[in-house]
Amino acid sequence: PAPGEQALLKHVDGAGKVDGSCVVALPVDKWSAPYEINEFHGGGLTFWDGRNKRQEIHYDTRSGDVAFIDRAVWHQADPITRGTRWALVIFYKVDSPRN
Repeated sequence: PAPGEQALLKHVDGAGKVDGSCVVALPVDKWSAPYEINEFHGGGLTFWDGRNKRQEIHYDTRSGDVAFIDRAVWHQADPITRGTRWALVIFYKVDSPRN
């Protein structure tokens, strides 16, 4: 989400320009303030099964968790209800080896 946004709603990544993404849940800053001040609530990931659009799979992320998401998988970053969630998102493209 951009500053001020609380979620990144249902989407697929890259619109055909990437092969997928990698989301790393970063730790909260425990040095600048007590954990209770810097912690966040909410902000997990939700995925939708491509074979059954009605099935939602919710995953509560914790610091250090990594999710690799294929370009065809519908997903969202769930709303953050308190605090600030930090994540590193890497978009990647796989090239075929050249002969």
